[in-house]
Amino acid sequence: MQGTGPDELIHRLCTAVGGVITDLRGTLPQAAVVALIQNLLHAEFACATVSVLDSGRSLRVADRGPGIADKDRAREPGFSTATDAMRRVIPGVGAGLFVAAGLAQSAGGQLDVIDNLGGGTVATLSVPDPVRLLALAPGPLTGSQSFSSAGPSATLTRPRSPSSQLTDGGKRILLLLAELGGAAVGTICDELRIPPDEVESGLDALRSRGLLDPARSNQMILTPAGLRYLDGIFVE
Repeated sequence: MQGTGPDELIHRLCTAVGGVITDLRGTLPQAAVVALIQNLLHAEFACATVSVLDSGRSLRVADRGPGIADKDRAREPGFSTATDAMRRVIPGVGAGLFVAAGLAQSAGGQLDVIDNLGGGTVATLSVPDPVRLLALAPGPLTGSQSFSSAGPSATLTRPRSPSSQLTDGGKRILLLLAELGGAAVGTICDELRIPPDEVESGLDALRSRGLLDPARSNQMILTPAGLRYLDGIFVE
């Protein structure tokens, strides 16, 4: 992909990986997959290798970048080493590992982050076998997955939740709150560079869908459903 910019490279990787996962009928949270691929920007894509394993239930993203010195802190809300240039490519603050770990946990899986041999990082996202999930589910699961392979514009599609009706501003707020673990209105305005009235409108939309904790008035915090609703949302 010589001559491809980082944003286009991320898009192509997400599209290709999403297609493979869908073909394998994998159940990896889509937003977590995107977050791990976006995280390659921190490594400048040095010797990047993306592998889909376990019939689409595991994703391994390896690189030869500078590595992550404090892996526990890297999974804390809001922690990011993204530069201003990186944040022009990655939506939010660049705290993708926290989001990916939370989504993996909500799906009954996990995110493991270790050092790569010879330098760099290996992040592995995994979720349980769908048969096990069906056995544990309180009721029947519905929905379907489809894959469109119309050339380079191929996309991964899943049943849409009510979050798909959010505006782009609402989606950006949702992602930011997921990355920060919560934020005041002023922080949201500063981070996203949007006026307070637009922020309040976006927050009202999240509240109406049960995605914000109603007990919090000054600190906007997502409910567990709010974090899960990230899956399938792409912020341009």
